[in-house]
Amino acid sequence: MSPLVDRSMMESVFDAGELVTLDEAALAVIPHGPTRAFLRDVGLPDEYCRWLELDEALAEGVVTLVGEAGASELAAKYPRLTVDTSTWMTVGGIGYDNVALDVVDGTVYCIPESGAPCILNSGIDVFAHFLHALEVERPNYDFESDADGFTPRAEDRLRTFMEAADPVALAHPDSAWHIVLECVERKLQ
Repeated sequence: MSPLVDRSMMESVFDAGELVTLDEAALAVIPHGPTRAFLRDVGLPDEYCRWLELDEALAEGVVTLVGEAGASELAAKYPRLTVDTSTWMTVGGIGYDNVALDVVDGTVYCIPESGAPCILNSGIDVFAHFLHALEVERPNYDFESDADGFTPRAEDRLRTFMEAADPVALAHPDSAWHIVLECVERKLQ
């Protein structure tokens, strides 16, 4: 199955030199094939992404797993959490919420500042597709953008897109995507 967003799509909104891809040595700890392929061939934006602050180590090509110690901390903090967090890789953050990727099944998780971890996206390609869509829509909600041609209702278009592209993205009330959509809406007021 091909990714929802490819390298050329990402390069259409992010500088090619700022898309972080991983080499085979870094990818060796990621058993999930589609995730490995995406992180090798497409990549995630490091700079100039208004929404994602990429983990510093990941930006340098280093995969950081939560591991057993981090999993124990998360289990103690969230005793009802039923997933194995030791296989989570640190991606970065959206606002004050951390973003992690399960390297075994490819699921992207949100670890909210004040709530239990929840699914953010069903895969890293969908996560990147959302970042791409936010940049495509940016001229329609960010008045500091240099682009012309404002089209109203960016928040509605983004919400509709997110719900259709990945229903789990907005299913949990603590999903960071809710905060992103609220920020988009505030910028429009």
